[in-house]
Amino acid sequence: MTVAKLNGSGASDLAQYRVQRHFADHHALAPGDAIEYAPASPAERKAFDKLRDTGVIRETHPAHYWFDLDRMGREKPKRDPKTYVAAALVLVVLALAYMLVTS
Repeated sequence: MTVAKLNGSGASDLAQYRVQRHFADHHALAPGDAIEYAPASPAERKAFDKLRDTGVIRETHPAHYWFDLDRMGREKPKRDPKTYVAAALVLVVLALAYMLVTS
């Protein structure tokens, strides 16, 4: 059994947290505050690559990166509108059933 949950790219949530924490600890949250960074493990490399691919970690100079807080969370998949329609239909059916039972 693994302790860290794997996200969609195969990088663990723990590794992603460690990468994010490294940039936060070094206050690398703006282009002018970019730091030199090399991932410490293969899991952190996967997490770092995923964050770079989504634009959360951005490069200013070769091997100097910063963490873009404005882009954090944008990589999360959006819910399918069908989910909302199905939930609304369930609520309508439950309301009608309640009205029939109580009348």
